[in-house]
Amino acid sequence: MYKQYFKQAWNLMKQNRFYSAVYIIGTGLAISMVMVMAIVYHIRTADIAPEVHRGKYLYIDQMKYERGKSNTTFFWGIRSAKECLMPLKSAKEVALMTNTAITSMLHGDTYVQIPGGDDPQKVQVMGTNNSFWRLFSFSFIEGKPFSEEEFQSGFPRVVVSESLARRIFSTTTGVTGKSILLDDTEYSVSGVVKDISAVTPSVYADMWMPYTSIPLVMAASNERDVSVGLLTVCILPVDGMGADEVSLELEEMIDRYNTTLADGKLSMMNGVETHLTHVVRQFVMGGSVTAVYLILLFLILLFMLIPALNLSGLNASRMQDLISELGVRKAFGARKNRLLTQVLIENLLLMLPGGLVGLLVSYGMVALFQQLLLTPGIIAMIQGSVQTELTFGMLLSPAVFGYAFLVCFVLNLMSSMIPAWRAIRVNITESLNHN
Repeated sequence: MYKQYFKQAWNLMKQNRFYSAVYIIGTGLAISMVMVMAIVYHIRTADIAPEVHRGKYLYIDQMKYERGKSNTTFFWGIRSAKECLMPLKSAKEVALMTNTAITSMLHGDTYVQIPGGDDPQKVQVMGTNNSFWRLFSFSFIEGKPFSEEEFQSGFPRVVVSESLARRIFSTTTGVTGKSILLDDTEYSVSGVVKDISAVTPSVYADMWMPYTSIPLVMAASNERDVSVGLLTVCILPVDGMGADEVSLELEEMIDRYNTTLADGKLSMMNGVETHLTHVVRQFVMGGSVTAVYLILLFLILLFMLIPALNLSGLNASRMQDLISELGVRKAFGARKNRLLTQVLIENLLLMLPGGLVGLLVSYGMVALFQQLLLTPGIIAMIQGSVQTELTFGMLLSPAVFGYAFLVCFVLNLMSSMIPAWRAIRVNITESLNHN
């Protein structure tokens, strides 16, 4: 039965080549816009190294510190993170890190060079704790992360990316233990990792070091205002735990912490966020997440509805040519639901080449505008050009092909259902006499 549907769809494409070309191109253009959104969604939410547990990650970034009539909104401070986050029993790992865009805005550009060198290189620097290396999966070319003892003591150790090692030392091997100057402060190279892409913005940088060795971070949490600072957090919950459990325990920890403050109160601005919510908030730079979801839903419906109406006109014209054939089939006992299913499947088979065209066009658009589509707004605004390298593994995934087929299926139903149903409902006599 289905083999016959394939034959009929193929014969239709050969007999009506102009119609088929218009239908395929129209379908491709319609699907391409939706698929751009689907590909971007996949790249920003799928498990991509080093963010290999995105479905489990939880984020708590913006904090509010109220003291009298004044409010301070920023990130976690060293003391508040130590007393509220690190003891969480619902958390398997708690990674603390600095936001490269914010530190660049506060500190200005950072440059690195070898001692005695005269060619400083502009770099993106991230301060982290030791749990960072257990939570995220980096691929080390040589060396290893700085140790817990080095982190606690603020020892000047640094992990550098492959491309930065090549720029500074002209090699990616044999550099462990060598010294570099970061804004005139000497650091020792602890290890070299493979380059990562800016599509993993939570960990993207050129070099990573203990945040305890960064004066700016330590100065941000001074004795007068220890509750807020420059630290963002990513949590990997214990198996079986989720955002609700972590949020409940964290609220208790914050309430307990507030009792130790003489004249202030700490609270979370956005609560505990999943990876998806965190990604959306990064792109809108703190705007309403619900509003973004509604806008995206509206755009998807718009991209689907307008071409569906145009394709529906083409289908209505084709159905007029098929009324006689449908009448013959009904005369031999074919049921309406069987005829409707056949027409829908034939249209879907005709639409699949259009879906492939749309998918290829969407790949091209994502590759061409990757900086705009894949870099969160605040990073693009402050840091400018970053390395948003895309790999075949990010693009050619079963999930993306599944999205493409789903869009084809929905668009087929929207554009074919009404014309096909109207043609099938014509009575047998009128169908046989239809010219």
